[in-house]
This record gives sequence, structure tokens and C-alpha cells, in this order.
Amino acid sequence: MARLVKIDMAGGQNSATASLFMKDNECEIVQNYNMDNLGSLTKRNGIVYLIGQTVDNMNILNMFYFKNAQGTDYSNILVGVNPTGGATSVIKKIATNAWSNSQTGNTASAIPYFTTFIDYVFRTNGSDVMSSSVDLSSWGTTNCVATVKPKYCWVWEDRVYTGYDNSTTKYPSRIYWSSLPDITTSTITWNATTQYADINPDDNDEITWGEPFGKVSLIFKNKAIYRWTFGQVEADKMPGVQGTPQGLTVKQTQGMCFWANKYGVFALTSPSGTPQLISQKMQPFIDQIPSLANMRAEVDNDHYKLYIGSVTVNNRTYSNAIIVYTLSKKSWHIETYPFAIKAMARMEAITIGTTSLFDDIYLGDDDGFVYRTNSGTVDYLGTTAKPIDGRITTKEYVLPYFPEMTELDKLWFVSQKAKGTKVNYRLNRRDWIAWKDLDERITSSKISGKGETIQFELTDNSRTTSSLEGFVLDSKEKPK
Repeated sequence: MARLVKIDMAGGQNSATASLFMKDNECEIVQNYNMDNLGSLTKRNGIVYLIGQTVDNMNILNMFYFKNAQGTDYSNILVGVNPTGGATSVIKKIATNAWSNSQTGNTASAIPYFTTFIDYVFRTNGSDVMSSSVDLSSWGTTNCVATVKPKYCWVWEDRVYTGYDNSTTKYPSRIYWSSLPDITTSTITWNATTQYADINPDDNDEITWGEPFGKVSLIFKNKAIYRWTFGQVEADKMPGVQGTPQGLTVKQTQGMCFWANKYGVFALTSPSGTPQLISQKMQPFIDQIPSLANMRAEVDNDHYKLYIGSVTVNNRTYSNAIIVYTLSKKSWHIETYPFAIKAMARMEAITIGTTSLFDDIYLGDDDGFVYRTNSGTVDYLGTTAKPIDGRITTKEYVLPYFPEMTELDKLWFVSQKAKGTKVNYRLNRRDWIAWKDLDERITSSKISGKGETIQFELTDNSRTTSSLEGFVLDSKEKPK
């Protein structure tokens, strides 16, 4: 008798390496399971809608958590969406467990971008003049740059910055910056004729994002990234580094800055460092992204989550997919959802009236709903609960007598709360064979067949947070 023992399946997804050459704890597909529990694959938690629909049949354009630090607490969530009819766009907020208008009359479908400074929230969108609010009820141009229509905004070293001037005369490579706040009044001023810089305007490219990162402000373009420090004559271009066509993929957590483009996901660990490509194992999925412009991303303390849309890889479609990088494990998996994701934002734990927000990532869909992640055991599509379809395709394991035939005898699968999870296997990558459903902490049964290699596929669409930990496979004695 020969025995194959594999306890630890939590090495993550590797879709770019030949199966026999993958690490033993890696899998070809890890769908809707994560590696947050050391050594095991645990089915992800569900999502639940927040309050109710903002506007029927309209995309959530963007979301932002505004935290008020001084005086009256106006902290709230801001949600950009087109109103009924779609002739304009509005910004919603929470009021007495309902959605209410914070700002109205913005250009239809113009994505709002937000930043906060001196207890004001600032909004830019590239179609309307910059606006600000302190109470989220009245908006104006206090502390805003006048006359221009910047697309992006951010705060760095006690100044507000804007980028990509989309006014009648366009300056897609231009940034503007404010004064330092007045020590007495805490107000800022702008001079659009002197307080600006053009970031390599001759490169036939345009600014797609600005991101403060330590002692520099990173200026992203489609095909380049620049390091900007205040007072520079010219920004420093990172040699040989690709930027991003979608600034909403630029996120920071644990001292690292992440972004995505057609080549994959990159991570920068210091302002003066060199970015590293970290997504090679997911490249078959990245290569199938239907629209780079539709990418969105968000982070929590241990994950970078990138929405890539619906992709088809190896003749299987993954609908509304997010690829997830777990920082502590340096591993990947994929999550799929019942709706197209139009916006992602991380909120903080707070109670607004009778509505509770949590320190979680929130998603905005294409039908006016906002959802909290990491909640419950089902996904919601609007107000309808849907099961979470989990799928694991393991690597291809070499059987004990490889390269000669091995005859199988008995299989034990180790799991928790996985009752009903279906287990299939195949030998030498031939057709899948049903084994049995998991029903115990350790499920065992006879298994038949002969081959040189074996691979398992596990599927679970139950409403249980199951964990898969490994297996033991016995083979019959090799004939002498």
C-alpha cells in the first residue's frame, strides 16, 4: 500500500503554471473561497444590501466615506448616481435609514471623485467646476479652485491638488495645488494662473490619477508614473514603469501602493522603490479583462481586491469577477458576484441615525444598490438572496508509482462544516468521476481507477461557511 497525504490546500490560485509544476498547496481554481484561515480554504462570507435602492436601474458611479473630525459630526457615506431619467447625476447620503440627496444637478454619468481636508469634502468630476461641502447638505465653491473643471482631486502635504483640467481648453497633463491652510481661518486659496504644473505634456498621454505616497505624490498616466515633490520644476518619471488607464485601481494598505493595468497588478513598497508585478499567477484572467476602464479596486488590512468584469478562461465563464490578493499569504483567489460592480469603497464603523456602517468594503451595482461585503452566508441581488457558488480545482498530483500506473483504493477528505460539498476526481486529466458528498469532519470511502496523476474538483452552493483542509489517498499495493 502507498499513501498520498496532502494537508494544506491554502496556497492560493495559480492559473498560469502547468499543473504538475505548481506547489502542492496551490490550486488551479479557487473560486469564492479564501485563505484567511491558515492552512485551509474557507468559503467567503456573503453580501447584504444597505438600506435599499438609491435609484432604480442606475449605475452607482462612485462612493466615498466622509469622516468629519471637528465640531458637529457630519460623517456619512456619499454615493454618486444618476437620478430617475438620467438627465443629471446626484450625490446621495444617509438620512434616517433612507437615501437622501446631498448634491444635485451634476453632469449625467460623470464619475464624482472625492477628497477631504480641513473638514470639507471636495468633489471633482471633469465636467463641472469643483465643489465642496462641510455639512453634506449645502454645496458651493468655498476653498475650491475657480473657473477650471478638474477631473481628479487628492490631498498631499497640507495642500489640495487637482489633476486633468477638462475645461473648454483642456490640459490633461496639468495639476493645480492650493495654498497651505490659513493658520487662523483654516481656509485655503488657489491661483490657477501660477499654482500649477504640466506633467510631461508632450508624451501624448493624460493624467489618470494622483496618489499621495510618503514623501512624493504619484501622478499616474496611462503609460507612465511620475514622482512629484512640491517645488519641482519637472516631475520625475519612473523609468520603464507602466501606469494605469483606471485610477480607481490605485489603492494603499500596509505601506504598499497597488494599481492595475493590462499587464497585471503592481505593488510599490516605498516612494523611491521599483514597482513589482505580483499577479503572474492570475495572468490568464487579466488577459481576458473585457474593459480596463471598468476595473475597480479596494483594500482592507490584508487584501487588494480588483474587479475585472466577466471573463472566460479555459472555456469557463466567471461572472462579475474580483481577483483577490491576500498580502499575508502572497496568494490569489477569485470571487464572483450576481451583478456588475460599478463602484467599490471602504467604510468605517459608525452609526448614522439608525443605520450602522461597518469597517468593510462596500460594493455599488448597476441597479442603484449598495452592498456590504463580509456579511452572512448568501449574496444579495437587490433584495433577493442568492447562493454563493464555491469551486475548487486542485493541482494535478503525481500518484505514488508515477510514471507507472497506480490503482486507487480509499480516500479520506478533511473538512469542516462542508456537508453537501460534492467531490469529483479525474485521472490523467480525463473525464471527471463523481466520488461522494462530504458529510463528516473526515469523510471516507472507497475510490476506484488507475492512473499516473489525480486531480480533485469540489463544488458547494450551500448556505454554510465551509472549510476544506486536505485529503489522504491510499493506493493498492503495486503488483510484483
